[in-house]
Amino acid sequence: KTSSRGNGEGGDSNESSSNASTTDLPFAIGTRVEVRSENYRGKSASSLRTGTVAGHWRKQKSDGRIAPYLVLMDDGMALYAHRTEALMETTVPPMEVTYNIGCRVECQLAEGEEISEATKWFPGTIIQAHHNWAISPIDTPPYFVRFDYGRERPFWGPADRIREIQSKDKSGRFPTLRFGVGDRVSCYMDSRWVPGKIVQTWYREDEFQDDHAAPYQVLLDTGGFIYSPMDDDDCIMKSTLPPPELRFELGDKVKCRVEGGWEPGIIANIEVLNGERLYPYGIKMDYNGEFVYAPCDNDMFIRKILRFKKGDRVECYTEEDGWVLGEVAETEVDDDDDFSHGQIIPYRVRLDNNDELFVESDDDSCIKYSTSPRVSRAEQNSNGFVHVVSRMLINNEEYDEAQEMLQEKIEVMRSKIKNNSSHTDVAKWRVDLSHFLCYMSEVHQASGSLEDMKLALVEAMVLTKLSNDKSKPHRLLDVTSKLATYATLNGDNRNALRYSEEAILLVKETTHGQDSFRLGSLLIETGKLNVACNMRERGLTQMSDGIDILDRLCGSDNKQVVQANEEYDRISCEGERKSDDN
Repeated sequence: KTSSRGNGEGGDSNESSSNASTTDLPFAIGTRVEVRSENYRGKSASSLRTGTVAGHWRKQKSDGRIAPYLVLMDDGMALYAHRTEALMETTVPPMEVTYNIGCRVECQLAEGEEISEATKWFPGTIIQAHHNWAISPIDTPPYFVRFDYGRERPFWGPADRIREIQSKDKSGRFPTLRFGVGDRVSCYMDSRWVPGKIVQTWYREDEFQDDHAAPYQVLLDTGGFIYSPMDDDDCIMKSTLPPPELRFELGDKVKCRVEGGWEPGIIANIEVLNGERLYPYGIKMDYNGEFVYAPCDNDMFIRKILRFKKGDRVECYTEEDGWVLGEVAETEVDDDDDFSHGQIIPYRVRLDNNDELFVESDDDSCIKYSTSPRVSRAEQNSNGFVHVVSRMLINNEEYDEAQEMLQEKIEVMRSKIKNNSSHTDVAKWRVDLSHFLCYMSEVHQASGSLEDMKLALVEAMVLTKLSNDKSKPHRLLDVTSKLATYATLNGDNRNALRYSEEAILLVKETTHGQDSFRLGSLLIETGKLNVACNMRERGLTQMSDGIDILDRLCGSDNKQVVQANEEYDRISCEGERKSDDN
């Protein structure tokens, strides 16, 4: 009787037990034999298969029995023969070794199962080739192949399960291919078809022999590179799936991985052909003005320049809690799962409740700048904390909850002021009450209750004017700015302009004339109000002054600076057209 096991295991390294017969066997190791088996691979009893004797007195792993012969069959199977009568010597030669070390080949590996036309071909490179392998088949298989999927393993045959990857013809040229650079294709990988784009034809690697090349190098939609060893529908075929959208546009500022690390640049070309290779981007680098090419549109090679840095205070949106406060703890996080596909996570944020949050997109729908400081437990009853909570509730459109919280604080302050005669305490409570009223005006503004917004601000202004503390100019500025906003929302440009002009003077007083983002923004908005109130020259001057301040503070490419410049140009052009008409 005989039994068989799969290709790739070679001879069983377990020798026979000490009780096994040591009688000399008629067929020596290396002898070519034919095997007759009733059960061999389901063939009939008359079916003959050829192989090479590879070992004597070997133990089967399946049942522990000792077999006189281990035969490596020409179809790649390893077979234990328990009867000498099942073997006969043959003159059929062993598999001929025709490929040399370094040759690119494909092999069918079925791990002991029946080989069929559907069995996958695995590409690899021959790293050992033994022309006299039959003398000692276990120790020296015909070939030892380093497969592209990362494993090195022996290959015993048969000959029709190994083939050379396409190479040059006799004239020294490669055959004509079905696809060209840029074509959309699907490649067969891991029992499924994966879409991608051809970036190079007749692709070569250092380990390829001089006359060998793979027909295609393909950039997969998932971000990785592969090459197709054959130009046939078993490996690669045309894809009708649309390509993924590129992340960047012409003119976008990015940073690229170059020899010296990550350096900034600007997208100068999209889908650019450099030599024989197609690249998604050509980037002009800031530091030397030279061009580099990103081979793949993922974060391993090219990244968005993030808006925030470690330590910045931010607000993050969560499905469960809405907008929550925190601090950027880490940028460009290389998460193992995502980075295997070439993507980073922009931010890891440590929330104020000490939880951690990974922010997967750097845009205002997920994360935005916050001016709210981190609040300790001791500060959680302070005005600042109340403001933080009210702003968070407003962002989450929980207006009733915000109004209820603030109304409770306001009533407590009013009661204290009414029932206490201590001048020092009353002065402090007036300050607190004015803060809470300003916070309440923000809730009314967000919910559209403009009359309630005005009432809260009028009371806050009265309380602020009654105080004489050091923070009075800042609170006057806060209330005045909010009154300007109320007048604008109510369509009252005259009063909006009056309050805005007062606010400009208060900003200059509180900042001692220094440039500030608030001053620049306020000058631009006040300038537009002056234009609307037919004081065009003063308005344009204020807009120009405000743009200059923001340009110095934020840079000319800042979004608000760009928008303000566009508005300034539009207003100037409208004025010139009116002058021409007159």
